[in-house]
Amino acid sequence: MSLLVLICTLLAAWIVWKWVVSCSTIRSTPLATVAGPKKEHWLTGNLHRLFKDGLDYNVELFKRYDGVIKVYGMLGAEQLLVYDPLALQHMLVNGQDAFEETEMFIQTNKLLFGEGLISTLGEQHKKQRKLLNPVFSLANLRSILPQIQVIADELVRRLQDGLQTNGDAREIDVLPWLGKGTIEYVGRGILGVNFDSLEPTKTNQYTDTIRNVQHTAIKVLLLRPYVPWAVRNLSLYWRIKLVDWLPFPALRQLRGMAHTMHRSASEIYLEKKAEVELSGVDDGPARDLMSIMIKANLSSQEKARLTAEELIGNINTFLLGGQETTTSALARMLYILARKPHAQARLRTEVREARSALAANGADWRQTCLPYDILVGLSFLDAVVRETLRLHPPTSMMNRIATKDTVLPLRFPVRTVSGEETTSVPVPAGTNVLISILGANRNKDVWGADADEWRPERWLTASGAGRDVDAEFCDESRVGTEAPPRGRMEGAKYPGVYGGMMTFLGGSRACIGFKFAEMEIKQILSALVSNMHFALPSAVDESGTKKEIYWRIDGLQVPVVLAPHGDGKTAQVPLDIRLVKEEDFLWP
Repeated sequence: MSLLVLICTLLAAWIVWKWVVSCSTIRSTPLATVAGPKKEHWLTGNLHRLFKDGLDYNVELFKRYDGVIKVYGMLGAEQLLVYDPLALQHMLVNGQDAFEETEMFIQTNKLLFGEGLISTLGEQHKKQRKLLNPVFSLANLRSILPQIQVIADELVRRLQDGLQTNGDAREIDVLPWLGKGTIEYVGRGILGVNFDSLEPTKTNQYTDTIRNVQHTAIKVLLLRPYVPWAVRNLSLYWRIKLVDWLPFPALRQLRGMAHTMHRSASEIYLEKKAEVELSGVDDGPARDLMSIMIKANLSSQEKARLTAEELIGNINTFLLGGQETTTSALARMLYILARKPHAQARLRTEVREARSALAANGADWRQTCLPYDILVGLSFLDAVVRETLRLHPPTSMMNRIATKDTVLPLRFPVRTVSGEETTSVPVPAGTNVLISILGANRNKDVWGADADEWRPERWLTASGAGRDVDAEFCDESRVGTEAPPRGRMEGAKYPGVYGGMMTFLGGSRACIGFKFAEMEIKQILSALVSNMHFALPSAVDESGTKKEIYWRIDGLQVPVVLAPHGDGKTAQVPLDIRLVKEEDFLWP
């Protein structure tokens, strides 16, 4: 116990020293002229406001300040919050060599998930990207879509099992079911593994860990800045001892989760590798992306191959990245459609027309699967998905660190603390820069005066057809060159790989699986609205107060139920669901 007291005392002394240093140098930094809100806390600066239920705070900053805002991080460190389109183009594409993922981000991810895409930098990351980009090609997605349609059908059956056959509505929390469905999509479609997530009687330690790891990590968020120091200065033995001694149970939980993820991902890799080696690399089309990945790796020259640890790390990365954010996005879409019954009916009608056109010999249109190109080409479905991902990105911010002194060019001038306008902001080496996905996606100078409104029509032509706004898939040289949606200022565009929005980022570290996520979301959403009608919960308490769903923005989107019906903390999306009736469609 005395050693623990010594460690805590030294840590506290180090925090005080860093705070004193930051206070003594704060006025002499190049960021002193950048406008922004006052520091609100000596330890967390403004970070607690940005990340802890921070939607209103962030939106207020966007109203008060322009595309580059100075905020304060841990111990008062000056940071930048950026959402100007040209500045993000420079950070992510043109001048990306000057901005890297933070060491805190890389080391934390490496300890938890292994050496995947989110845990590597430089040449190692480029080598992984070069091998993996073709794996997520449109041809491969077209090939695997029919094989994973059964997951959406199974999700529909599980929800229908709890419904009244007489057509009455029943309240169901859709969030856990969506989570089970999305993790099964990644399991079968990417990894080639059936987790049986939608089977109520079965549990899986690996998938349970993946679903809970980020929520556990949030409990020790303030300790993350010290992870790089511990990795550099302490041996594995002393890091284990430190985790044992520190009074943070969540740290020990995370250590156990890391062991579970590495063990489970290793087993998946070895099984898939054995399957590929047994069947040969030229045995015809693969049924999952992991097999394609392993075949490509075995067929590559030795210097271009990924190690077993890298492939294992990417198994964890794909399962993590493809589950949490996709679940959140789907839940938000159902919530919005529940609030907007006309949009729900329009979407349901579009899906029925497309399926009916393919149904053979009078077959039930609900049993007809849409091929990839028709599914992703449904104009209103596409508009609903894009608009929801724009207005409500599952992740609101990403971090970068300036690796050298540089200058951010600006598309729109910002005002300094003295009121002068400037079209560039100097950024000293070591500055932490927060990419505001939320700010970029709601920028009125780019998306129009109604940028804070959910309006899927912005993605449609005047005739109601969809707009071709995507950069060519996997051709990052074209990122940011697509035509702007209606309402966007000409010449003002973001370098995002999906519709010019920043939800999936842009450049060489953009989300590699965004087309898989789009396909998955559209297939699940079209299946659900074809068979069921969704409405906001109608439950009331003794005083007549209706149950209310509230979306917290804690870095990630966290839907909760407010008091008196909920605790405002537990993630849930209860909706009133019933079987579809003829009146739920639009008729001429």
